[in-house]
Amino acid sequence: MSPHPSPTPRPLADLNALSEDAFARHFAGVLEHSPHYARVAARQRPFADAEAAARAFMDAACSGTPEEQLALIRAHPDLAGKAALAGELTAESAGEQASAGLDRLSPEEYAEFGRLNAAYHEKFGLPYVVCVRENDKASIFAGARRRLEHTPEQEREAALREIGRIARLRVLDLITSRDMSEAPRVKVRLGENNYGKADVQLFKVFRDTPRHEVRDVRVRVAMTGDFGAAHVDGDNTGLLATDTVRNTVYALAKTGFAGSVEEFGKELVRHFVAAGPRVQGAFAEFTEHLWSRIEVDGQGHDHSFVRQMPKHTARVEGDGQTFRVTSGIEELYVLKTTRSGWAGYLLDEPYTTLPETTDRVMATFVTARWEYAVAGCDYDDVWARAYRQIQETFTDHYSPSLQNTLYRLGEAVLDRCPEISRVWFQLPNKHHLPYNLARFGLENNGEIFHVDPEPYGLMEGWVERA
Repeated sequence: MSPHPSPTPRPLADLNALSEDAFARHFAGVLEHSPHYARVAARQRPFADAEAAARAFMDAACSGTPEEQLALIRAHPDLAGKAALAGELTAESAGEQASAGLDRLSPEEYAEFGRLNAAYHEKFGLPYVVCVRENDKASIFAGARRRLEHTPEQEREAALREIGRIARLRVLDLITSRDMSEAPRVKVRLGENNYGKADVQLFKVFRDTPRHEVRDVRVRVAMTGDFGAAHVDGDNTGLLATDTVRNTVYALAKTGFAGSVEEFGKELVRHFVAAGPRVQGAFAEFTEHLWSRIEVDGQGHDHSFVRQMPKHTARVEGDGQTFRVTSGIEELYVLKTTRSGWAGYLLDEPYTTLPETTDRVMATFVTARWEYAVAGCDYDDVWARAYRQIQETFTDHYSPSLQNTLYRLGEAVLDRCPEISRVWFQLPNKHHLPYNLARFGLENNGEIFHVDPEPYGLMEGWVERA
């Protein structure tokens, strides 16, 4: 049968003045098949604005006894279920499911909804309730699979939060401004998000022998998961404080940071996925400053160090079981005083003024990052091999362009490091321009240069295994 149409929106001032019966009729469809909640909300009038009216319905949805709350949840239809196929949804539900494309599913998608709905009823005795207007098909599927891991109590709370969101949007749909002086509220949904702690400055000294080792790392940790309630409703239930995240980094470093930053990243991801009730994944990013021993009488000192310029970078992300690791290098400043040029390029373009050259200074800050073809390895050893190979390859050829050098660097790194699947480079051209000494009566035989800080050429690219 066809659903009854929704009421025409009315100004809030009119709704505040309605009788309780008329108010309840206008908002009867806000909470699915539960018109009596509109009377509860009516008794909270007058409302200062539309959001206050929406909050009254959201509060009403959570105000009942546990049995009443379960009845409200069970009043909602299965998504893409029998009621939808039979045309028996309320006008509100029909429009909402259509807005997410649930009336245009493929046979495979219908079958998947059938499996998820059945699993929900088997585990919780409840339908899967989600505010579809704040989601798309992919996030609706993902949310159902994720929430099947809930306890019954967690799922009841999650369903009520979603009902509150549904109610809010339905109430706002039914209220309009008489003079239109109040701008209409845009309908939004929460997109991809994360939270955590950044710029955690971690320094660790290894003192198990008289010859100390040091690790100096800037850490960022962020978590992903079911954080919609915090963003939309200001509900922080089940969230880890970012101060806790910082403290955890230092505490786990005591025993968990004994090798590479990449392995420490896996330890952090495992911890936060397990510790946060709403956390489904996490990532850790590292920028490690490298320190070399100060040489005294030709020997590296046991406990005195000098910081080096290049940095070891890494990112580890995962769900606590599987991980995606990326490693890299930043601020490796390399330069060759000859065996580089720039010639054979397009010269007849009207704005070209740069002369060709087959002998120039070439300098660049190498930024590199690479992905792995293996699930695990000795990350520090791979990094050291890639670091050495980049420097060696920079020296071993005449460079007709920085682009050609980028390609050669990638080819050499992949040859030396079979653990790496592909490598990305960013190479800015740090221009060293011969300085005009002729005005001083001096010759400049490729000895004196002005280093021009900006603007500069910039080359970026991936080199991948074929």
